[in-house]
Amino acid sequence: MAAYLVANSYLGILPEATRGVLNTGGTPVYIPVTSPQITPNQTFLRDQALRGSPVTVYDQVQGVRHDEYDGKFYLFADTFPYLIKSVLGGTDTVSGSGPYTHNMKLLNNASIGSQPESFSILDFDGANYFTILGAQADSLDITFGAEAAAEGTVKFFANPYTSATTAPTPFSAPSLSAVHMIPAWDTTITVGGTVYNYISDGQLTLSRKTAPIFTMGAQAPYVNFAGPLEVSGKFTAVVNSQSDPWSTGSGAAALTRDPESLVITFTDPNDSQSATQYSISFTMTSAQFQNVKRTRGKSYTEVEVEFVANADSTDATSGYSPIQANVVNATSTAY
Repeated sequence: MAAYLVANSYLGILPEATRGVLNTGGTPVYIPVTSPQITPNQTFLRDQALRGSPVTVYDQVQGVRHDEYDGKFYLFADTFPYLIKSVLGGTDTVSGSGPYTHNMKLLNNASIGSQPESFSILDFDGANYFTILGAQADSLDITFGAEAAAEGTVKFFANPYTSATTAPTPFSAPSLSAVHMIPAWDTTITVGGTVYNYISDGQLTLSRKTAPIFTMGAQAPYVNFAGPLEVSGKFTAVVNSQSDPWSTGSGAAALTRDPESLVITFTDPNDSQSATQYSISFTMTSAQFQNVKRTRGKSYTEVEVEFVANADSTDATSGYSPIQANVVNATSTAY
């Protein structure tokens, strides 16, 4: 028998109305993905009770299990909002008449544990169909460099998968839009209202520290639980003057308490509507720069700096949040 072709792989995600229950009447959203990985985390309990022999392990029985799904995604203005919302969880507020602006903030609802919605993951690896329920986002990690595409890596914690050799409901032939991926060179970074055009690459991480909770009576998790949101990142920049803002001078932003607004906007140069380009942007109203170092590994001097976004009321629907997202595209309905 011949091997199976990875190029036939595809990914669908489907929001769950009830956590951990497949919405068989729903329509999956298919998202282009690179480097998908399903990892079953089956623990085994070791019988190491002494039996008069110089050995350690006499038996192993299955313990609890949760599964994980990792995928890398290019930034597409029409589908990436699903992944943003999987981490933030808040209501998508839509404005405009085409193109449409989608504003997404952190869910803050104590009555439901401030838990973002869960997803069913429908993954075909070219050979088998995997259905993974109760998937809760753990992290969204966006990387961008001037000579590459903007990319996001998303990690989900989920219940144990089921597999099939033929497509089960609601798998279908993937339907994908024609929106183009966003190249990272078309990124604008604004700090304190000033555009910094000498940053060569960067990273933005939204982390929920999701983990499975196990209880008696089931091998699978009782729930995959998302923790509080933490937002951090880093930049590498060309040193283009003797007064770089992070490491020189008495007011160096990475050496003093100096929270500043930070906006990272990824603009799609190839898709537009009404002369307005599609875009994905993240706003952090109070970002503190830190851990700065100047490097001389190249023929020109660079500076590397990290940042952590502080929670503030401006980026929140209620209470506090360190970040909010805005997406401009042709989708008129809320995500």
